[in-house]
Amino acid sequence: MKVEGLSEAIKGTKALKERMQPAASLALNRVGQGLVTEAARKVKETYNIKAADVKSAIRLVLSSPDEGQAFIKAKGRNLPVTRFKVTPKAPTAKRQKMVKVAIKRGESKKVGNAFVATRRGAVGVMKRQKPTGQSGRARILNAKGFRPELPIEELHGPAIPRMLNEPQVLEHIQGEALDRMEKRLVHEINRILK
Repeated sequence: MKVEGLSEAIKGTKALKERMQPAASLALNRVGQGLVTEAARKVKETYNIKAADVKSAIRLVLSSPDEGQAFIKAKGRNLPVTRFKVTPKAPTAKRQKMVKVAIKRGESKKVGNAFVATRRGAVGVMKRQKPTGQSGRARILNAKGFRPELPIEELHGPAIPRMLNEPQVLEHIQGEALDRMEKRLVHEINRILK
């Protein structure tokens, strides 16, 4: 029995199959690029941080036609508190008021024994590890005639990978990935079929 056009249909199906894998990979890469922006936007909604700071810590590993998977990787250390919302923003000549820090949106906290200072050319929020009277030994006069309260440490907030792993951020990104991939794949398939 001979069916007319069957061999041509099989050839067309094989050609379509060969074009589908690169199309899926292309769709995956486009979705990955959009998710980087979406992740930065969602983190910015939760934390008082610039989207550019979040984007700079994220790296997108693009998919090749053979692999069929793309990765969004983030790395970085804990960020200085000055990258978030801090009051006052710069050191002042007068005695400073209590330092307020708001790392998450809507959550402002006063930090005791903290002050804003310039250290190594950058403004930071510092905190005395042992405030006056708690060190247990007499402080030594320095060259300017002051008794410095050392050691001090710079305060830090969470790292960007930790912000991205917040449950509401992670859930939102995964939902967006499914929605965008479905739409993008349909677009790429229609492009191939035309």
